[in-house]
Amino acid sequence: MNIKDIAKELKISVATVSRVINNHKNVKKETREKVLEYIKISGYTPNVIAQNLSKKENKTIALIVPNLTNPFFANMVDSICKIFGNNGYQIALYNSLENDKEELKAIDDIAANRMSGVIAILSKGKYRKNPLEKLEKLGMPVYLLDREIEGIEVPGVFIDNFTGAYNVTKMLLKEGHRKIAMITGDIDFKNTQERVRGFLEAHRDMGIDCEKSNIYVGDYLLESGYIIGKKILKKEYTAVFSANTLMTYGFLKAQREEKKEVELGCFEYIELLDLLGINILSCQIPFDEIGKEMEKIFLENLIEKKYIVPILVDDRRIK
Repeated sequence: MNIKDIAKELKISVATVSRVINNHKNVKKETREKVLEYIKISGYTPNVIAQNLSKKENKTIALIVPNLTNPFFANMVDSICKIFGNNGYQIALYNSLENDKEELKAIDDIAANRMSGVIAILSKGKYRKNPLEKLEKLGMPVYLLDREIEGIEVPGVFIDNFTGAYNVTKMLLKEGHRKIAMITGDIDFKNTQERVRGFLEAHRDMGIDCEKSNIYVGDYLLESGYIIGKKILKKEYTAVFSANTLMTYGFLKAQREEKKEVELGCFEYIELLDLLGINILSCQIPFDEIGKEMEKIFLENLIEKKYIVPILVDDRRIK
């Protein structure tokens, strides 16, 4: 059923039904009551998106994420939905599956629905052409989250990847480890580059040599952590620093099969491992603070290039 059906049934104009639904004042009291009563009986639900577009008040924000199986992104989504929801916004969630073609499909859909704005965690570290340009040309506010992308100059909120990696690595070094392997993600991403830089500079500041061969490049997915873990555990490393949760899970799978223990650090705090009593040194990611910073730049329409959210090392290891 639509408003044309209601108008036909009540023998009034479509415009009159529309005015009642949109709560316009210039409708006779008896006509308004008749329309509202019919809507109640029929169970008609107005098309909110269409209403918002007609009033140019679409309060839906598109959120593009690359992988919902990654606990980091799931926590990010939870924070954004909770914080923006408190301001009356709906979140339209798009999962690009780490695939740039799926990402472009999402962008086309967002453009067609003329949403209030776009928050994007993009799937690649480098692009030949800015995939968000189409949305910017439509006048949509566009923001980056978590991943800074070379050549895409839009506002965004990011975490302090360098300091987090630096502090975890330094703590491992202070405990006496001199042979530490790092499992990192796609090196095209700036956050990857910053975590690697933190790892290397911690060694440099402690006066400890670090071979570049100690850095193993994965793709932030579990399988790469497993494959790289198999290689690392055949060598004489005493500690491993993994750049994210999923690769840590992969490494632990390899470690269980190889039956070899090493000290473990991860860029992200993993509550599940804490509950299982697995020793780990990690960073506490302030997801709510990230969400609040994104809310601030979105609602205030701030145009600064980026906001860096600090993170702290969280040592919950069993002593």
